Amino acid sequence: MIRFRYAAALTGLVLSFHVSAALAQDAKPTVVRFGYLIGIPFPTLFVAEEQGFLKAENIQLDKVTMAGSGPITEALVAGNLDIGNTTPMLSILATAKGGKTVMIGANEQSFTDKAGKSYEAGIVAVRQGENIKTLSDLKGKRIAVNDLGSYHNYLVRAYFIDHQINPDKDVTIVPIPFGQMGPALVQKEVDAIMGSADDFEQVKKRIPVDAIDTATHLEQVDVSLAGALGVNTDYLHAHRDVVVRFLRAFLKARQWLDEKVATNDPAAPELIAKVMKYTPERSQMFWTTRGSSYGKELDFVNQLDVQKRLVVRDTQILKTVGLLKPEVDLPYEKVVDIAPLREATTSLGIAWDEAKH
Repeated sequence: MIRFRYAAALTGLVLSFHVSAALAQDAKPTVVRFGYLIGIPFPTLFVAEEQGFLKAENIQLDKVTMAGSGPITEALVAGNLDIGNTTPMLSILATAKGGKTVMIGANEQSFTDKAGKSYEAGIVAVRQGENIKTLSDLKGKRIAVNDLGSYHNYLVRAYFIDHQINPDKDVTIVPIPFGQMGPALVQKEVDAIMGSADDFEQVKKRIPVDAIDTATHLEQVDVSLAGALGVNTDYLHAHRDVVVRFLRAFLKARQWLDEKVATNDPAAPELIAKVMKYTPERSQMFWTTRGSSYGKELDFVNQLDVQKRLVVRDTQILKTVGLLKPEVDLPYEKVVDIAPLREATTSLGIAWDEAKH
């Protein structure tokens, strides 16, 4: 009897140890390797971190900074990243070539709101007084894009092709990183830049410039994406629950941003200024051009949605510039897995309008 009681007690102790160990293991945060662009303020990401939304989903980011969406997409394909900031065109192209990546959501939108306020991520700027009114006037001239593998490059190339201008002979397309474009335009190293809203505002302080086009207009969509969330497909299949939790954290961050913008709460710009180490002036400029857009995109799209019409248009552009063959068939479901976002949206009680999708 004594031996039985001792054995039972020992068994209970062992079971208790295993249960405790399992609980401790469950409590350990899931580390997600996340790639994002160096020097670019992504409020959704920073809010998700700083406000504890990722922590609440038991996720810890191992952040890897890269110089462009192209390298991030390549890292996703190779399995060197789990989730990262890409763009629709680059992700579509990678998937079409058999790469192990799909989009799971939007990151930063580019659009004009119902009041006519522009929140454009990409702006074509030129020096005033040089008789350049459209991209067609750049024949024989130089235009800067951030990277020859960027969607900005594909946009301007598609425009030139559609207007019977040879982008390889009639114009010179120069790769210059964001942040260096403004000085290049000022110093007349190029005649135009396809830069960010920040680049445009910075160069405006130095010389008179005109904005002659925008990324959204060139893309011919109502809402474009300056950034999309891509995932390695092997990771998605093995850790779908983690992807859903990740998206839940981003959805919570967007709700937080929407509320702060709607009420003119300074907490949002103050958070971005702290994370990016912006001066008050620099923070205000960003918030005027981009940051205060949050919530206004919901007149056109669902929260964090990669809309079907955008995928259709971007696929067409990739065919125009010769990166995809005309006969290639790329259904939406092949390049976007929207199910994890739908699951995360439903779990938070956020409305989903299929007509906007």
